[in-house]
Amino acid sequence: MRVRWIGTYDPPNRLIRLIRCLWTHGTVGDGKGYSAKFTIGLRPRLFMWRRESDGWLLTLFGLRLHHKKAWGGIIC
Repeated sequence: MRVRWIGTYDPPNRLIRLIRCLWTHGTVGDGKGYSAKFTIGLRPRLFMWRRESDGWLLTLFGLRLHHKKAWGGIIC
């Protein structure tokens, strides 16, 4: 597992990206293993929930949590 401090502002999305955690499960690319990431950020919104095909996105009182998986390669 790798944890990185991002600390950047994304003007088009009105989002401050804070922390990114990356990890792998099994062997990536063999059809069973996957890589995943979990990010924490801040944005001016009270609530938002969105289910994606490869993860989910939740914003609650300005705190944005995002989870995503990839089965074909390692997420950067």
